[in-house]
Amino acid sequence: MFLSAVSANFPATLLLPLRDPVYILGVLLVVLLVTPWISLRLRVPTLIVLMGLGCLLGSNLLGVLERDAQMILLEKMGLLYIMLIAGLQMDLSNLRQLGARSLLFGLLTFGIPFGIGVISAQILGLGLLASALVGILYSPHTLIAYPIMARLGIAQHEAVGVAVGGSVVTSVLTLVGLSIVQALAQGALTLTFILKLAIGFPVFVGLCFWLIPQGMQRLLQKVPEASPIAFLLVLSTLFVTAALTQLLGIDAIVGAFIAGLALNRQVPRTGSLMYQIEFIGNCLFIPLFLVSVGILANPTIFFSAPENIGTVALVVIGAMGGKWLAAGLAGWRFQYSAVAITTMFSLTCSRAALVLVIALYGREAQLIGPGLFNAVIAYIAITCLVGPLIAEACGQRLSRLPVATEG
Repeated sequence: MFLSAVSANFPATLLLPLRDPVYILGVLLVVLLVTPWISLRLRVPTLIVLMGLGCLLGSNLLGVLERDAQMILLEKMGLLYIMLIAGLQMDLSNLRQLGARSLLFGLLTFGIPFGIGVISAQILGLGLLASALVGILYSPHTLIAYPIMARLGIAQHEAVGVAVGGSVVTSVLTLVGLSIVQALAQGALTLTFILKLAIGFPVFVGLCFWLIPQGMQRLLQKVPEASPIAFLLVLSTLFVTAALTQLLGIDAIVGAFIAGLALNRQVPRTGSLMYQIEFIGNCLFIPLFLVSVGILANPTIFFSAPENIGTVALVVIGAMGGKWLAAGLAGWRFQYSAVAITTMFSLTCSRAALVLVIALYGREAQLIGPGLFNAVIAYIAITCLVGPLIAEACGQRLSRLPVATEG
Protein backbone atom coordinates (compact mmCIF):
# COMPACT_ATOMS: atom_id res chain seq x y z
CA MET A 1 0.00 0.00 0.00
CA PHE A 2 2.20 2.85 1.24
CA LEU A 3 5.22 1.51 -0.68
CA SER A 4 3.31 1.96 -3.93
CA ALA A 5 3.96 5.72 -3.86
CA VAL A 6 7.70 5.17 -3.39
CA SER A 7 7.79 2.68 -6.26
CA ALA A 8 6.56 5.33 -8.70
CA ASN A 9 10.15 6.52 -9.20
CA PHE A 10 11.40 3.03 -10.16
CA PRO A 11 11.34 1.32 -13.57
CA ALA A 12 7.93 0.04 -14.66
CA THR A 13 8.88 -3.57 -13.92
CA LEU A 14 9.55 -2.63 -10.29
CA LEU A 15 6.24 -0.88 -9.68
CA LEU A 16 4.31 -2.28 -6.72
CA PRO A 17 2.66 -4.67 -6.50
CA LEU A 18 5.26 -6.66 -8.42
CA ARG A 19 4.14 -8.14 -11.75
CA ASP A 20 7.30 -9.62 -13.23
CA PRO A 21 7.60 -13.37 -12.40
CA VAL A 22 11.36 -13.02 -11.78
CA TYR A 23 10.86 -10.35 -9.11
CA ILE A 24 7.91 -12.18 -7.56
CA LEU A 25 9.83 -15.46 -7.29
CA GLY A 26 12.88 -13.59 -5.99
CA VAL A 27 10.85 -12.08 -3.14
CA LEU A 28 9.08 -15.37 -2.40
CA LEU A 29 12.31 -17.38 -2.25
CA VAL A 30 13.91 -14.84 0.10
CA VAL A 31 10.82 -15.18 2.31
CA LEU A 32 11.19 -18.98 2.33
CA LEU A 33 14.89 -18.63 3.11
CA VAL A 34 14.52 -16.37 6.16
CA THR A 35 11.42 -18.08 7.58
CA PRO A 36 13.23 -20.91 9.47
CA TRP A 37 15.55 -18.38 11.13
CA ILE A 38 12.63 -16.15 12.19
CA SER A 39 10.69 -19.19 13.40
CA LEU A 40 13.65 -20.33 15.50
CA ARG A 41 14.25 -16.88 16.98
CA LEU A 42 10.60 -16.26 17.83
CA ARG A 43 9.92 -19.90 18.78
CA VAL A 44 6.72 -20.07 16.75
CA PRO A 45 5.72 -22.59 14.05
CA THR A 46 6.97 -21.83 10.53
CA LEU A 47 3.36 -21.98 9.34
CA ILE A 48 2.55 -18.85 11.35
CA VAL A 49 5.71 -17.04 10.20
CA LEU A 50 4.95 -17.78 6.53
CA MET A 51 1.38 -16.51 6.80
CA GLY A 52 2.60 -13.49 8.76
CA LEU A 53 5.19 -12.56 6.14
CA GLY A 54 2.61 -13.07 3.39
CA CYS A 55 0.27 -10.74 5.26
CA LEU A 56 3.06 -8.15 5.70
CA LEU A 57 4.00 -8.19 2.01
CA GLY A 58 0.40 -8.41 0.80
CA SER A 59 -1.79 -5.71 -0.66
CA ASN A 60 -3.34 -4.88 2.72
CA LEU A 61 -0.02 -3.75 4.24
CA LEU A 62 3.22 -3.15 2.26
CA GLY A 63 1.67 -3.93 -1.11
CA VAL A 64 4.71 -5.76 -2.51
CA LEU A 65 2.73 -8.82 -3.61
CA GLU A 66 -0.85 -9.43 -4.63
CA ARG A 67 -2.85 -12.58 -5.25
CA ASP A 68 -2.68 -12.49 -9.04
CA ALA A 69 -2.81 -15.36 -11.56
CA GLN A 70 0.81 -16.32 -10.83
CA MET A 71 0.20 -16.58 -7.09
CA ILE A 72 -3.03 -18.51 -7.65
CA LEU A 73 -1.15 -21.08 -9.77
CA LEU A 74 1.51 -21.57 -7.08
CA GLU A 75 -1.21 -21.66 -4.44
CA LYS A 76 -3.15 -24.37 -6.29
CA MET A 77 -0.04 -26.53 -6.63
CA GLY A 78 0.68 -26.14 -2.93
CA LEU A 79 -2.93 -26.91 -2.08
CA LEU A 80 -2.90 -30.22 -3.96
CA TYR A 81 0.54 -31.07 -2.59
CA ILE A 82 -0.69 -30.56 0.99
CA MET A 83 -3.49 -33.06 0.42
CA LEU A 84 -1.11 -35.55 -1.23
CA ILE A 85 1.25 -35.48 1.75
CA ALA A 86 -1.70 -35.67 4.16
CA GLY A 87 -2.76 -38.93 2.49
CA LEU A 88 0.79 -40.29 2.36
CA GLN A 89 1.41 -39.56 6.05
CA MET A 90 -1.86 -41.03 7.35
CA ASP A 91 -1.13 -43.94 9.68
CA LEU A 92 -3.63 -46.44 8.30
CA SER A 93 -2.34 -49.19 10.58
CA ASN A 94 -3.92 -47.40 13.56
CA LEU A 95 -7.24 -47.36 11.75
CA ARG A 96 -7.01 -51.11 11.16
CA GLN A 97 -5.85 -51.99 14.68
CA LEU A 98 -8.22 -49.68 16.56
CA GLY A 99 -10.97 -49.61 13.93
CA ALA A 100 -14.11 -49.30 16.08
CA ARG A 101 -12.61 -46.85 18.56
CA SER A 102 -10.97 -44.75 15.84
CA LEU A 103 -14.24 -44.69 13.90
CA LEU A 104 -16.26 -43.58 16.95
CA PHE A 105 -13.74 -40.92 17.90
CA GLY A 106 -13.55 -39.73 14.28
CA LEU A 107 -17.33 -39.34 14.15
CA LEU A 108 -17.37 -37.47 17.48
CA THR A 109 -14.46 -35.16 16.68
CA PHE A 110 -16.11 -34.30 13.36
CA GLY A 111 -19.75 -34.14 14.43
CA ILE A 112 -19.51 -32.17 17.68
CA PRO A 113 -17.33 -29.33 16.33
CA PHE A 114 -19.50 -29.27 13.19
CA GLY A 115 -22.64 -28.73 15.28
CA ILE A 116 -20.96 -26.03 17.38
CA GLY A 117 -19.69 -24.37 14.18
CA VAL A 118 -23.20 -24.21 12.72
CA ILE A 119 -24.49 -22.63 15.94
CA SER A 120 -21.59 -20.14 15.98
CA ALA A 121 -22.36 -19.13 12.39
CA GLN A 122 -26.02 -18.61 13.27
CA ILE A 123 -24.95 -16.35 16.14
CA LEU A 124 -22.92 -14.34 13.60
CA GLY A 125 -26.02 -14.05 11.41
CA LEU A 126 -24.84 -16.21 8.51
CA GLY A 127 -27.12 -18.18 6.21
CA LEU A 128 -27.59 -21.95 6.29
CA LEU A 129 -25.03 -22.73 3.57
CA ALA A 130 -22.39 -20.47 5.12
CA SER A 131 -23.21 -21.99 8.52
CA ALA A 132 -22.58 -25.47 7.14
CA LEU A 133 -19.23 -24.29 5.79
CA VAL A 134 -18.27 -22.84 9.18
CA GLY A 135 -19.24 -26.16 10.76
CA ILE A 136 -16.87 -27.90 8.35
CA LEU A 137 -14.20 -25.30 9.22
CA TYR A 138 -14.44 -26.31 12.89
CA SER A 139 -14.19 -30.05 12.24
CA PRO A 140 -10.79 -31.04 10.74
CA HIS A 141 -7.49 -30.91 12.57
CA THR A 142 -3.81 -31.35 11.84
CA LEU A 143 -1.59 -33.64 13.93
CA ILE A 144 1.02 -30.94 14.50
CA ALA A 145 1.79 -32.31 17.97
CA TYR A 146 2.30 -35.92 16.81
CA PRO A 147 6.13 -35.60 16.57
CA ILE A 148 6.08 -34.75 20.29
CA MET A 149 4.37 -38.08 20.99
CA ALA A 150 7.00 -39.90 18.91
CA ARG A 151 9.84 -38.12 20.73
CA LEU A 152 8.38 -39.03 24.13
CA GLY A 153 8.01 -42.67 23.09
CA ILE A 154 4.21 -42.80 23.43
CA ALA A 155 3.23 -42.91 19.74
CA GLN A 156 2.06 -46.53 20.28
CA HIS A 157 -0.15 -45.61 23.24
CA GLU A 158 -3.79 -46.50 22.56
CA ALA A 159 -5.12 -42.97 23.16
CA VAL A 160 -2.61 -41.59 20.67
CA GLY A 161 -3.44 -44.34 18.15
CA VAL A 162 -7.18 -43.63 18.46
CA ALA A 163 -6.55 -39.92 17.86
CA VAL A 164 -4.43 -40.63 14.79
CA GLY A 165 -6.91 -43.16 13.36
CA GLY A 166 -9.80 -40.79 14.04
CA SER A 167 -8.00 -38.16 11.96
CA VAL A 168 -8.46 -40.30 8.85
CA VAL A 169 -12.22 -40.51 9.47
CA THR A 170 -12.47 -36.77 10.16
CA SER A 171 -10.52 -35.83 7.03
CA VAL A 172 -12.70 -38.00 4.79
CA LEU A 173 -15.94 -36.64 6.30
CA THR A 174 -14.66 -33.08 5.98
CA LEU A 175 -13.83 -33.48 2.29
CA VAL A 176 -17.18 -35.12 1.53
CA GLY A 177 -18.97 -32.34 3.42
CA LEU A 178 -16.99 -29.68 1.56
CA SER A 179 -17.91 -31.27 -1.79
CA ILE A 180 -21.62 -31.15 -0.89
CA VAL A 181 -21.39 -27.50 0.22
CA GLN A 182 -19.58 -26.62 -3.02
CA ALA A 183 -22.27 -28.35 -5.08
CA LEU A 184 -25.01 -26.49 -3.19
CA ALA A 185 -23.21 -23.16 -3.62
CA GLN A 186 -22.95 -23.72 -7.38
CA GLY A 187 -26.53 -24.97 -7.67
CA ALA A 188 -25.15 -28.29 -8.85
CA LEU A 189 -26.69 -30.59 -6.23
CA THR A 190 -28.75 -32.39 -8.83
CA LEU A 191 -29.74 -36.03 -9.16
CA THR A 192 -26.76 -36.46 -11.49
CA PHE A 193 -24.36 -35.13 -8.86
CA ILE A 194 -25.90 -37.31 -6.15
CA LEU A 195 -25.51 -40.38 -8.37
CA LYS A 196 -21.91 -39.41 -9.10
CA LEU A 197 -21.20 -39.00 -5.38
CA ALA A 198 -23.08 -42.14 -4.30
CA ILE A 199 -22.06 -44.50 -7.13
CA GLY A 200 -19.44 -43.00 -9.44
CA PHE A 201 -17.18 -41.67 -6.71
CA PRO A 202 -16.92 -44.95 -4.70
CA VAL A 203 -16.19 -46.82 -7.96
CA PHE A 204 -13.53 -44.25 -8.85
CA VAL A 205 -11.96 -44.54 -5.37
CA GLY A 206 -11.96 -48.33 -5.65
CA LEU A 207 -10.20 -48.16 -9.02
CA CYS A 208 -7.62 -45.75 -7.62
CA PHE A 209 -6.87 -48.06 -4.69
CA TRP A 210 -6.50 -50.98 -7.10
CA LEU A 211 -4.63 -49.45 -10.06
CA ILE A 212 -2.34 -46.88 -8.41
CA PRO A 213 -0.60 -49.26 -5.94
CA GLN A 214 -0.14 -51.89 -8.67
CA GLY A 215 1.35 -49.37 -11.08
CA MET A 216 3.69 -48.00 -8.43
CA GLN A 217 4.77 -51.46 -7.31
CA ARG A 218 5.61 -52.55 -10.88
CA LEU A 219 7.56 -49.36 -11.54
CA LEU A 220 9.62 -49.71 -8.36
CA GLN A 221 10.58 -53.22 -9.49
CA LYS A 222 12.17 -51.73 -12.61
CA VAL A 223 13.67 -48.44 -11.40
CA PRO A 224 15.35 -47.42 -8.12
CA GLU A 225 13.14 -45.77 -5.52
CA ALA A 226 15.34 -42.66 -5.66
CA SER A 227 14.89 -42.38 -9.44
CA PRO A 228 13.38 -39.14 -10.80
CA ILE A 229 10.93 -41.35 -12.73
CA ALA A 230 9.44 -42.61 -9.45
CA PHE A 231 8.99 -39.03 -8.23
CA LEU A 232 7.44 -37.98 -11.54
CA LEU A 233 5.01 -40.90 -11.34
CA VAL A 234 3.86 -39.66 -7.93
CA LEU A 235 3.37 -36.13 -9.31
CA SER A 236 1.55 -37.48 -12.37
CA THR A 237 -0.68 -39.61 -10.15
CA LEU A 238 -1.45 -36.55 -8.02
CA PHE A 239 -2.54 -34.27 -10.85
CA VAL A 240 -4.28 -36.91 -13.00
CA THR A 241 -6.31 -38.16 -10.01
CA ALA A 242 -7.16 -34.57 -9.04
CA ALA A 243 -8.24 -33.81 -12.62
CA LEU A 244 -10.44 -36.92 -12.86
CA THR A 245 -12.06 -36.11 -9.52
CA GLN A 246 -12.81 -32.63 -10.83
CA LEU A 247 -14.50 -34.19 -13.87
CA LEU A 248 -16.85 -35.96 -11.45
CA GLY A 249 -17.86 -32.54 -10.12
CA ILE A 250 -15.89 -32.98 -6.89
CA ASP A 251 -13.10 -30.64 -5.81
CA ALA A 252 -9.58 -31.54 -6.97
CA ILE A 253 -8.29 -31.58 -3.38
CA VAL A 254 -10.36 -34.72 -2.76
CA GLY A 255 -8.55 -36.41 -5.65
CA ALA A 256 -5.18 -35.30 -4.29
CA PHE A 257 -6.04 -36.84 -0.91
CA ILE A 258 -7.17 -40.08 -2.60
CA ALA A 259 -3.88 -40.21 -4.52
CA GLY A 260 -1.97 -39.90 -1.25
CA LEU A 261 -4.00 -42.64 0.44
CA ALA A 262 -3.64 -44.94 -2.60
CA LEU A 263 0.16 -44.49 -2.54
CA ASN A 264 0.33 -44.72 1.26
CA ARG A 265 1.67 -48.28 1.46
CA GLN A 266 3.85 -48.00 -1.66
CA VAL A 267 5.85 -45.00 -0.43
CA PRO A 268 7.72 -45.94 2.79
CA ARG A 269 7.85 -43.09 5.31
CA THR A 270 11.60 -43.39 5.71
CA GLY A 271 12.44 -44.13 2.06
CA SER A 272 14.25 -41.91 -0.42
CA LEU A 273 11.08 -41.37 -2.50
CA MET A 274 9.23 -39.97 0.51
CA TYR A 275 12.24 -37.76 1.20
CA GLN A 276 12.03 -36.32 -2.33
CA ILE A 277 8.28 -35.74 -2.04
CA GLU A 278 8.54 -34.02 1.35
CA PHE A 279 11.64 -32.06 0.34
CA ILE A 280 9.98 -30.46 -2.68
CA GLY A 281 6.73 -29.91 -0.79
CA ASN A 282 8.18 -28.49 2.41
CA CYS A 283 10.78 -26.35 0.64
CA LEU A 284 8.63 -24.90 -2.11
CA PHE A 285 4.99 -25.73 -2.82
CA ILE A 286 3.50 -25.79 0.69
CA PRO A 287 5.31 -22.65 1.97
CA LEU A 288 4.21 -20.76 -1.16
CA PHE A 289 0.62 -21.78 -0.45
CA LEU A 290 0.90 -20.45 3.11
CA VAL A 291 2.39 -17.15 1.91
CA SER A 292 -0.47 -16.82 -0.59
CA VAL A 293 -3.04 -17.34 2.17
CA GLY A 294 -1.22 -14.72 4.25
CA ILE A 295 -1.52 -12.23 1.38
CA LEU A 296 -5.31 -12.50 1.70
CA ALA A 297 -5.25 -11.75 5.44
CA ASN A 298 -6.00 -8.21 6.57
CA PRO A 299 -5.10 -7.55 10.22
CA THR A 300 -6.18 -3.89 9.95
CA ILE A 301 -9.77 -5.10 10.00
CA PHE A 302 -9.44 -5.77 13.74
CA PHE A 303 -8.63 -2.09 14.31
CA SER A 304 -11.17 -0.65 11.90
CA ALA A 305 -13.88 -3.00 13.20
CA PRO A 306 -13.03 -4.07 16.80
CA GLU A 307 -16.11 -6.31 16.93
CA ASN A 308 -14.12 -8.79 14.83
CA ILE A 309 -12.07 -9.57 17.95
CA GLY A 310 -15.27 -11.04 19.36
CA THR A 311 -15.54 -13.19 16.23
CA VAL A 312 -12.04 -14.54 16.86
CA ALA A 313 -12.98 -15.39 20.47
CA LEU A 314 -16.18 -17.12 19.35
CA VAL A 315 -14.37 -19.17 16.71
CA VAL A 316 -11.45 -20.19 18.95
CA ILE A 317 -13.59 -21.08 21.97
CA GLY A 318 -16.19 -22.90 19.86
CA ALA A 319 -13.73 -24.89 17.76
CA MET A 320 -11.44 -25.86 20.64
CA GLY A 321 -14.40 -26.53 22.92
CA GLY A 322 -15.85 -28.93 20.35
CA LYS A 323 -12.59 -30.89 20.17
CA TRP A 324 -12.36 -30.99 23.97
CA LEU A 325 -15.91 -32.30 24.28
CA ALA A 326 -15.28 -34.97 21.62
CA ALA A 327 -12.10 -36.15 23.36
CA GLY A 328 -13.89 -36.15 26.72
CA LEU A 329 -16.84 -38.22 25.50
CA ALA A 330 -14.62 -40.71 23.67
CA GLY A 331 -12.27 -40.97 26.66
CA TRP A 332 -15.19 -41.54 29.02
CA ARG A 333 -16.58 -44.25 26.72
CA PHE A 334 -13.17 -45.96 26.46
CA GLN A 335 -12.42 -45.48 30.18
CA TYR A 336 -9.24 -43.46 29.59
CA SER A 337 -7.55 -41.43 32.30
CA ALA A 338 -7.84 -37.64 32.39
CA VAL A 339 -4.28 -37.22 31.11
CA ALA A 340 -4.96 -39.56 28.16
CA ILE A 341 -8.10 -37.58 27.30
CA THR A 342 -6.19 -34.30 27.43
CA THR A 343 -3.48 -35.82 25.23
CA MET A 344 -6.13 -36.75 22.65
CA PHE A 345 -7.41 -33.18 22.79
CA SER A 346 -3.91 -31.75 22.35
CA LEU A 347 -3.43 -33.86 19.21
CA THR A 348 -6.72 -32.79 17.65
CA CYS A 349 -7.08 -29.14 18.67
CA SER A 350 -4.51 -27.69 16.23
CA ARG A 351 -5.73 -26.58 12.81
CA ALA A 352 -3.67 -25.93 9.71
CA ALA A 353 -3.75 -27.20 6.12
CA LEU A 354 -7.31 -28.41 5.57
CA VAL A 355 -8.87 -25.49 7.46
CA LEU A 356 -6.87 -23.11 5.27
CA VAL A 357 -8.19 -24.91 2.18
CA ILE A 358 -11.80 -24.57 3.35
CA ALA A 359 -11.38 -20.95 4.45
CA LEU A 360 -9.85 -20.06 1.10
CA TYR A 361 -12.79 -21.63 -0.72
CA GLY A 362 -15.26 -19.81 1.56
CA ARG A 363 -13.58 -16.49 0.85
CA GLU A 364 -13.50 -17.04 -2.93
CA ALA A 365 -17.13 -18.24 -3.00
CA GLN A 366 -18.12 -15.25 -0.83
CA LEU A 367 -19.69 -17.53 1.76
CA ILE A 368 -17.58 -15.97 4.52
CA GLY A 369 -16.57 -12.32 4.75
CA PRO A 370 -13.17 -10.75 5.44
CA GLY A 371 -13.84 -10.53 9.18
CA LEU A 372 -14.52 -14.25 9.58
CA PHE A 373 -11.69 -15.17 7.21
CA ASN A 374 -9.20 -13.20 9.31
CA ALA A 375 -10.69 -14.73 12.45
CA VAL A 376 -9.96 -18.18 10.98
CA ILE A 377 -6.33 -17.16 10.29
CA ALA A 378 -6.02 -16.02 13.93
CA TYR A 379 -7.63 -19.22 15.17
CA ILE A 380 -5.15 -21.32 13.17
CA ALA A 381 -2.26 -19.39 14.71
CA ILE A 382 -3.62 -19.76 18.26
CA THR A 383 -4.35 -23.49 17.99
CA CYS A 384 -0.94 -24.18 16.41
CA LEU A 385 0.68 -22.55 19.45
CA VAL A 386 -1.58 -24.02 22.14
CA GLY A 387 -1.79 -27.63 20.87
CA PRO A 388 1.94 -28.47 21.08
CA LEU A 389 2.24 -26.81 24.52
CA ILE A 390 -0.56 -28.98 25.94
CA ALA A 391 0.83 -32.05 24.14
CA GLU A 392 4.28 -31.56 25.68
CA ALA A 393 2.90 -31.25 29.22
CA CYS A 394 0.39 -34.12 28.96
CA GLY A 395 2.69 -36.34 26.90
CA GLN A 396 5.35 -36.26 29.60
CA ARG A 397 2.79 -37.27 32.22
CA LEU A 398 1.34 -39.98 29.98
CA SER A 399 4.79 -41.44 29.32
CA ARG A 400 5.18 -42.05 33.06
CA LEU A 401 1.89 -43.95 33.33
CA PRO A 402 1.70 -47.74 32.77
CA VAL A 403 -0.16 -48.57 29.55
CA ALA A 404 -2.35 -51.00 31.44
CA THR A 405 -4.17 -48.13 33.14
CA GLU A 406 -5.71 -47.08 29.81
CA GLY A 407 -8.72 -48.71 28.20
